[in-house]
Amino acid sequence: MTLIEEIRSDMSLKNGSLSGAMLSFFLSLMMFIAVPYAVFVFASGSLDGGITIFGNVNGLADGVWGWVMNMMKYSVPLILLSVPIGFYRAGSYSRVPFRILFALYLGTWLWIASGGGIFSFPLTGDASSAVISLDVRYVAYVIIMISFAMIFLAFSELGGNRKKYLEALDRKRDTMSERKARRLSG
Repeated sequence: MTLIEEIRSDMSLKNGSLSGAMLSFFLSLMMFIAVPYAVFVFASGSLDGGITIFGNVNGLADGVWGWVMNMMKYSVPLILLSVPIGFYRAGSYSRVPFRILFALYLGTWLWIASGGGIFSFPLTGDASSAVISLDVRYVAYVIIMISFAMIFLAFSELGGNRKKYLEALDRKRDTMSERKARRLSG
């Protein structure tokens, strides 16, 4: 079997796991949408009787909310890319391009979400108020480089799990052929 034929075989929907795709989608949704939203709600005291970390400064919470909304909005492609990553098993050729795209977009998303590594929040809601700025560019650079290193992880995952993946496919095919033989004989 040539490499092209192996890749075509791996891309088959029969070789995927719907439950893995749903789990991956749910976990990504929680990580990129629900957790940031819950942390903001907890930190700003938006719930009745909630603990307020920001104090009574509504402008600061509004500035942080804009950043959280941008972060959640730009994370939608990450959530969508996690579906095929969860659908195809480790060791499948078809998982690699989605892992690469995920890593590239994750680095880009981190850069966009962090505003280039500089966070600026107005203290109050009006335009003439003082602004708090936090420069974390070097921390953002390191995290972005780590996310781009995930590209190499995609290839190492393929190489490390390819044999197990092929063995699992063979077992699955054997089981399916045994069921088919039983149905035809019975």
